[in-house]
Amino acid sequence: MAIRFLYPCYFDASLTRAGGRRVAKSLAVSAPNMAMISRAAKVCGIPVLAEERDAHHPAQWHKSGGRIQVEYAGSKEALLTKVAQKLGGK
Repeated sequence: MAIRFLYPCYFDASLTRAGGRRVAKSLAVSAPNMAMISRAAKVCGIPVLAEERDAHHPAQWHKSGGRIQVEYAGSKEALLTKVAQKLGGK
């Protein structure tokens, strides 16, 4: 199992890919937060190891959005897609 970090900006529909969004626009949501992401990961059966509220994504260094630390064996893209599908209620 690998340790992965999930930032809210990865799932933010208002951002571009260059601005930090990592999922398809169709899977992105408006104003995602750490609680939403943590809950979605848990629903997917992904162990949440830690929530860091003061962490900054490098592309969003001026914003404190926090990050979620999870344990996942697959690829990062598979993880992001799986969590994004639960965020959007799909």
